[in-house]
Amino acid sequence: MTSYTPTNGLRMMPWMSLAWLPLVLCAASMSATTAHAQRKSTASISRIAVFDSRLLIDSMPERAAVESEFALEQAKARTMLREASDSLRATLESFLKEESRLSPREREAGSLHLRSRELLVEEMAANLDGIILQRRDELREPMLLRIRAAVRTVRERERFAVVFDLASSAGVVDVDPTADVTLLVLQELRRPTTR
Repeated sequence: MTSYTPTNGLRMMPWMSLAWLPLVLCAASMSATTAHAQRKSTASISRIAVFDSRLLIDSMPERAAVESEFALEQAKARTMLREASDSLRATLESFLKEESRLSPREREAGSLHLRSRELLVEEMAANLDGIILQRRDELREPMLLRIRAAVRTVRERERFAVVFDLASSAGVVDVDPTADVTLLVLQELRRPTTR
């Protein structure tokens, strides 16, 4: 097989002719189209952002009032439990003093009554933490609604596809710090509201 050199100095094989040129140009065009499609798909990747609701709640002006009301209600609940326990203890001491003078039927009725009161106090103590946490969530709900609205506004304005709350997402392992929109949401919360 002999090769020849055209006038421009390129060395070509005999099987290379101008007939192959459309195929080569078509392949180059397809390669350019594929590269453009890849750049376009890379440009349209969804943006994800994160924020920390704990930081936002700590910076909200109504937080102090909510925490104060929560502390007051928590103290009231604990006082009610202590009073119920003290009352039960006093009733038990009174029953033990009078027990020797009671008939067997009165002793049995008194014991059953004391046991039922004891169960009520135990149930009250067991449920107290759950009730307190539920009340805390109820008091915080208006603040959380404001945060959600501000996050939605920031997400739409900044064109994020998803915004995760670092305070509640256990699946987050590593986050690019530039994706954190906590400060933007804080600015949104501090904007005067229009009514």
